[in-house]
Amino acid sequence: MPDLTYRNIRSDDFDDLHTMVSHWSVTRQLGGWPWPADADFTRSRCKPYEGDGFVWAVCLDDHLIGSIGVTNGDLGYMLNPAHHGQGIMRHAARTAVDHAFQTTDRDHLTGSTWYDNPTSARLLERLGFVHWQTTYIRSKARGFPVLVHHRRLARVDWERP
Repeated sequence: MPDLTYRNIRSDDFDDLHTMVSHWSVTRQLGGWPWPADADFTRSRCKPYEGDGFVWAVCLDDHLIGSIGVTNGDLGYMLNPAHHGQGIMRHAARTAVDHAFQTTDRDHLTGSTWYDNPTSARLLERLGFVHWQTTYIRSKARGFPVLVHHRRLARVDWERP
């Protein structure tokens, strides 16, 4: 496993972030990102998150290779395909979930995956997230509603040895 660092996303992350979201395999799994990748939209995301929660750059040698966050109690993430299969997102997700439960009083977190993203579904399941609802949500990139599996992780389950 490479040495990862986590930090706020910055304006100088634009090139790395835009390269990542220029992969259809990445953007098709994101609910709110446009396709094709839009430089202005990417630039709007190259700043520290100011809402409820956090969004971090996942970095290798201080270069953004992905992002992860918990916003409004919902875990979300993306990773450059060049770094798939290395356990990076599993490590980042554990770190983010730990941070979310340590810094809030939420009794649970949520995480969702499109029906056609079994890799992400397995990641959530390995973290202890349990399916609780299936709905259709409009995908900005795909341009139509897509079946989504919603999962929950209770704090008591996360903290159990």
